[in-house]
Amino acid sequence: MQDIEELKFVLVIATLAMLLMAFFVISFVMLYQKKKFEAEKKLNEVEKGHNKRLLDTALDSEETERRRIAQDLHDDIGTMLSLTKLSLNQLNKIALESDSKERALIRKSQSLVEETILHVRRITRDLVPTTLERFGLSEAISEFINKLEADNQLKISFHSNADEFPRQQQKVELTLYRIMQELVNNAIKHAKCTFIEIELEVTTEFLFLRVTDNGIGFDAQQLKDSNMTGLGLLGIESRLAIINGIVRYVSPATGGSMAIAQIPVAPVTAGKPEPLHPYKRARIS
Repeated sequence: MQDIEELKFVLVIATLAMLLMAFFVISFVMLYQKKKFEAEKKLNEVEKGHNKRLLDTALDSEETERRRIAQDLHDDIGTMLSLTKLSLNQLNKIALESDSKERALIRKSQSLVEETILHVRRITRDLVPTTLERFGLSEAISEFINKLEADNQLKISFHSNADEFPRQQQKVELTLYRIMQELVNNAIKHAKCTFIEIELEVTTEFLFLRVTDNGIGFDAQQLKDSNMTGLGLLGIESRLAIINGIVRYVSPATGGSMAIAQIPVAPVTAGKPEPLHPYKRARIS
């Protein structure tokens, strides 16, 4: 009888030991999995941050190259065209008493040079939006719209309350401007639209850029699922990712498409506040 009791006691001790061992094994596996998950999470965050920095560097390099090309166009090509125009003007004065065909040829050459100068200036402004740097996002968008309406049979409306708020960081404004350009150009090329509405709304927390057209519309998610997303849409998402922004695509009930870019407002830094809009007088309430 005593042997049976001792056997039961040994079995209980062995069972408890096995349960305790199983508990430690399970705890060790769970702790290992948790640490592995945290390590993978940190690795993903580091990789994500690294990719973000690489993308930021690439876009900065792109803007730097745009500036270099614009500077070369302005300083080299622009100067040469201006000198050519001056030479043609002098030649026109010399040829006052010459044959009318020669004068007509000179005037035609002058016209071509002047047209080329205008094209160089337009390309330079497209490469480096100086209006954006000097007067802000609203003025730059207005200038872009005026140029488009002059070159296309297209109606574009623009509404903005940005003048009521301080200007944002240069990178934020430039990003929104490039996104606006891409969305409008996509609407003109692919949507077959006749009307585009651009809205720039600034609140205390977010900036919203909405571009709506009355074209044929598209399904952004379907394009992504079918791996048919164009470089333009990917570029928009990449630019927004750098400044912690997002973009949504909506199909209005009236037809067409709407793109909504949302960006958090940059916190106001201490020290000297950024001016509302350089070269513009502040509003007096």
